[in-house]
Amino acid sequence: MPDPAPPALRADARRNLDRILIAAREVLAERGMEATIDEVARRAGVGHATVYRRFPTKEDLVVTVMERHLARLLDVARAAAEEEDAWAGLRGAIEQAAAAQAEDRCFLDAVGHDVKGTPRVRERYMEILAAYGHLLRRAQEAGQVRTDLEPEDLPFILYAAARSVPVPCGPPELWRRYLGVMLDGMRPEGASGLTPRAPTLAELEASAPAEGAPAA
Repeated sequence: MPDPAPPALRADARRNLDRILIAAREVLAERGMEATIDEVARRAGVGHATVYRRFPTKEDLVVTVMERHLARLLDVARAAAEEEDAWAGLRGAIEQAAAAQAEDRCFLDAVGHDVKGTPRVRERYMEILAAYGHLLRRAQEAGQVRTDLEPEDLPFILYAAARSVPVPCGPPELWRRYLGVMLDGMRPEGASGLTPRAPTLAELEASAPAEGAPAA
């Protein structure tokens, strides 16, 4: 018999939870894993006991913030799968995912390698890879994307796009210019052979806990 669904949060509890998770993302982006629960509570404007009731350990809090980030990417991929035009769906999903990566860059750089190896995050990471891989295969079957790309290439494309501008420079969201170049390179017209091969799924999984490994 399936477990009963958890009770819905009251409106005030939901607001507190949202404030805590937003504050945690900000504080962790600024302080990395040296940030404390008390700092998060102060930034969120709640008592530290309120945070501890929801998140008994700092890892619980960090993993939940990471899961929220990954859930955004999964929602994007699922919506893109409903697009009639396969390339439009894939391109839009990559653009939105790269924007999320750029927005959360400081947080991901600060804590990503510390939590990516946890079971909860790894499971969601693999769900995202499968969802974006489905978008890629769909566009390839439609003849809209070069056939030598693999789903395992996509995390590196997103990582490169979000970090293509290492320091503030030029117009806002300058990284979108370089993402456009990458997206053009995914098209079949004039594509040259790629070397070396794409990483395997096993290699990508093995790299997930490592510092600097790209997130989908």
